[in-house]
Amino acid sequence: MKSLRIIFPDQLSKNNPVLIDIDTNDFLLFYEPIDTFYEIKHHKHKLVLLLSAFRSLVSKQTHKNIIHHRVSKGENRRLADYLKDILHDNDFEKILISKPSDFKVYKDLMFFCQSNDIELSILDDKKFISSDSDFEEWASDKKTRIQEYYYRWLRKKYDILMTDDQKPVGEKWNFDKENRKGISQLKTDIPDRNKLKPNKITFETMVDVEECFPKSLGTLENFNWATNHKEAENLLDDFLDRYFHSYGPFQDAINKNNTFMFHSLLSPYLNCGLLDPQLCIDKALLKYDNSNGDIPINSVEGFIRQILGWREFIKGVYWENMPQYKAHNYWSHKKKLNENWYNGSTGIPPLDDAIVESNDFAYSHHINRLMIIANLMNLTGINPNEMYRWFMEMYIDSYDWVMVPNVYGMGSYADGGIFSTKPYICGSSYMLRMSNYKKGEWCDIVDGLYWRFIENNIKFFESNPRLAVMKRTLSKMNKDRKKMIFKKAENFIETNTV
Repeated sequence: MKSLRIIFPDQLSKNNPVLIDIDTNDFLLFYEPIDTFYEIKHHKHKLVLLLSAFRSLVSKQTHKNIIHHRVSKGENRRLADYLKDILHDNDFEKILISKPSDFKVYKDLMFFCQSNDIELSILDDKKFISSDSDFEEWASDKKTRIQEYYYRWLRKKYDILMTDDQKPVGEKWNFDKENRKGISQLKTDIPDRNKLKPNKITFETMVDVEECFPKSLGTLENFNWATNHKEAENLLDDFLDRYFHSYGPFQDAINKNNTFMFHSLLSPYLNCGLLDPQLCIDKALLKYDNSNGDIPINSVEGFIRQILGWREFIKGVYWENMPQYKAHNYWSHKKKLNENWYNGSTGIPPLDDAIVESNDFAYSHHINRLMIIANLMNLTGINPNEMYRWFMEMYIDSYDWVMVPNVYGMGSYADGGIFSTKPYICGSSYMLRMSNYKKGEWCDIVDGLYWRFIENNIKFFESNPRLAVMKRTLSKMNKDRKKMIFKKAENFIETNTV
């Protein structure tokens, strides 16, 4: 049976099953222009990372029947249209592909194969440790989806950070409470990040991205990302050597002068396959075991929880709830973003700095994303589809499976609580506590947005025992102050939305 094997730019795993046991007569299609490249203005850093790494992979292939379809200026054809051309010329009977990162691509492939009487084989996505069946098995008898419990289940199943008698190392499953130090508690310098030298393929890719995607966000002048497996693994080692010790305690801290802090910056490589998640965990455990107590347990557990806990859980939630997930809008928000959310001129310093950082580096750490950007978008009444588009456009590690649950779930609570027990919202006090920003007029705007949101959704908050205190606090607020901060909030909304 003549088969067509397809690989996308975010399917770079060394053990991608598509590249295993290839018949000499099979065709191997390396397809660059994933349909979302033309639907969403992905950040230029993301495009260069993916395409450069992809082209490096192609250059190492020795299979005789290779088709490499590159991006081109002005291209607007869909994957299905291109597959029709290949089918016409080669008459293949089967398509093999690692499970795509986007439900729509997955659905379109299924439709194409059904319409053309072609067998479709969806192979495992090796960018993850768990299988789809793992989540299905765990969730089968659960009424709710709580990340913590799936994380514990996976720890046990894959024997990660467990003792011989099947208890968690450190006698606790979760050390999150130890990972909430504010920036004021930081007494050591943050090491500078290594500078990477782009290779020939990366330089050529930069030219193509500028030509083919001129309207995409960002500039390539400060591009500093690994574009092959070796470079990515070297950055993993560098993180473990120089940043791992302080990673846990300052995981949630916001530094207006350094968004990278002690974060690993490894998510872009995990999400495209340049790094294997099991390798990251194994090396982190080895570093911890050999550190003679220098690496704190909260750093290693916090790192593993991000990979084995949140990442695997979010993948499971995504596939369980698509395609209906993107239709959720629990708060009925209708506002749209204006240009201020792209150039960082909203008037709220922590928000504007986070936006500028995101634009410059295609990256900002999780607290900036969740408690600053997404929080303020939600409090402003931004439609979750708008929020989703912004996050997809802005970040180098953005993919549909990542951003749908994170935006519609954690970031906005637009899903009504599929896996979050409450909305992730905050006022200025949290931002001040976790950061080195000074109190100013912006605090009144943030607090106005916060309390205005609560008042507009008061029935929700009074019905939740964990949140009912907010109604009582709001009722005791000084009337003049309430009027003043609400007015500032409304002015902010008027200025920063369409």
